[in-house]
Amino acid sequence: MTVDAKGSYTINGTPVSFHDVAGFADAMKAAAKENPQPGKTPVVIINADQFAMHQMVINVMEAARIAGYDKLTFAAQTSGAK
Repeated sequence: MTVDAKGSYTINGTPVSFHDVAGFADAMKAAAKENPQPGKTPVVIINADQFAMHQMVINVMEAARIAGYDKLTFAAQTSGAK
């Protein structure tokens, strides 16, 4: 999942409209069905840019909980600037 400062969300690189947490949970489940891994619970990797609103990340976390995905992790990005 990606979340950016413009309010955009993606799942597996595909843009997804965010209307509410339950709808986003449904989108997460649909994406998991497209790439099934029998016997494995999907791992949700949240990649939020540094300017994304905190609430957007919370929305993804709550959607994952509703979808039944309890494995969450975060991807960090560095700008490379020093």
